[in-house]
Amino acid sequence: MYVATSLLNAYAGTSFDCAYKLFDEIPVRNTVTWNSMISCFSRSGDVKGARKMFDQMPLRDLASWSSMIAGYMNNGHCEEGVALFQELVIFEQLKPDQVTIWPILAGCSKMCSIGLLLGKSVHGFVVKSHLELNVELGTCLVDMYAKCGFMNFASLVFDMMKDRNVVTWTALICGAAKHAFGTESLEIFKKMRQGDVLPNEFRFTGVLSACVQAGLVNEGRGYFKMTKECGLWTETNNSALWLHG
Repeated sequence: MYVATSLLNAYAGTSFDCAYKLFDEIPVRNTVTWNSMISCFSRSGDVKGARKMFDQMPLRDLASWSSMIAGYMNNGHCEEGVALFQELVIFEQLKPDQVTIWPILAGCSKMCSIGLLLGKSVHGFVVKSHLELNVELGTCLVDMYAKCGFMNFASLVFDMMKDRNVVTWTALICGAAKHAFGTESLEIFKKMRQGDVLPNEFRFTGVLSACVQAGLVNEGRGYFKMTKECGLWTETNNSALWLHG
């Protein structure tokens, strides 16, 4: 069983047909086996197939619910994902964790004003449940608030985080630039540089956009020069054209 499950996990990320054939040949399936197939169907874009697997499971654990919720949210079926999350919270004895909540927050930024209300509600659930604000969960919250234009909330969560990674900084910088907080975006970038966090093309794109938003042409040209020094010129070239137009 262990060998078959390990093979299924390997196939799930590479070959849907091989994974499904192996799953069909396993005489006795455990929860991990079913969960792997839910993920496999979801990755292939077949959300209905994933839900069929989910419904047929004799026993579900938290990973089962998390996989199905992620499958819905990652494939653009946000309403179904939210409904399943609500079902988990209200009717099941299982307590959602950070892994369950990440895809919900990621989907909120794609749902306009309704997504913001939902995101705030999920954030409230996180606080009430005393879930640890680890890097992944904190970054998802920062990204959700930043994409929705609530930079005060994004900054508040950012400041509360004990640890941050490059994605956290990028979410805050690009969110500020997207919603015309050009000066603020540049200040965040400067703080990032002071913390010895290495820039990447996404952060530079956000910074160059911020320069355009704020009309800071000279500063933008300086940052564009920095992209060449960091070997990121090709990735940020399109953004820089605005500064030389």
